[in-house]
Amino acid sequence: MRIPELAFASFLLASLLSPVVSAHEPKEYTILLTQEGTTPQTIPDDVLVQTDFLFFMNVDERGGVSHRIQFDADGDGLFNGSDDFSTNWLRGSCDLDENGSKVDESCMVTEAILLGPENGLLPGTIQLQHQIMRNSSISEGNLSVTFREDVHNQPNPEVALPQKPQENSLDGNRDVLVVILFTSLMGILAISPSLITRD
Repeated sequence: MRIPELAFASFLLASLLSPVVSAHEPKEYTILLTQEGTTPQTIPDDVLVQTDFLFFMNVDERGGVSHRIQFDADGDGLFNGSDDFSTNWLRGSCDLDENGSKVDESCMVTEAILLGPENGLLPGTIQLQHQIMRNSSISEGNLSVTFREDVHNQPNPEVALPQKPQENSLDGNRDVLVVILFTSLMGILAISPSLITRD
């Protein structure tokens, strides 16, 4: 093998052994829960993929107001099915003790929900319901989230073949001379035994 051919073979082997799938880094899409509803009010369809998180944060500064999000996981238009679920009631703030720890461990201001089959959520459009509770009175608003499957289409790498150096006419003539010389030697070796026996 010549050096360029050996280099090409090594490159090809290395490219076959290297991993071709790059992992998607999960991201958190933040949705603020406000007095007026959610911010943003709509989520673009091409933003989220499976393994991303919806990160809900209560920023409503009114005292005694809690928010939660219900998920229609089974897609029946209701939020009380056996596969449906919701976030915890999220408060605007949690009381802390002198050490900075929460007085009520169940108090939550934020919650992240994984978009994936682990939560019974399959790629497509999921209907959500935003509930706001104030003095045991609940108001509701609707929201939808569309996410797609996390598919990585890795393009096949283009492999450039090494360029062979241009052979000039002297090299070509030398190759022809080598072939003629080799054929002549083989012919001499083939007839030499009969010449030796005649002598």
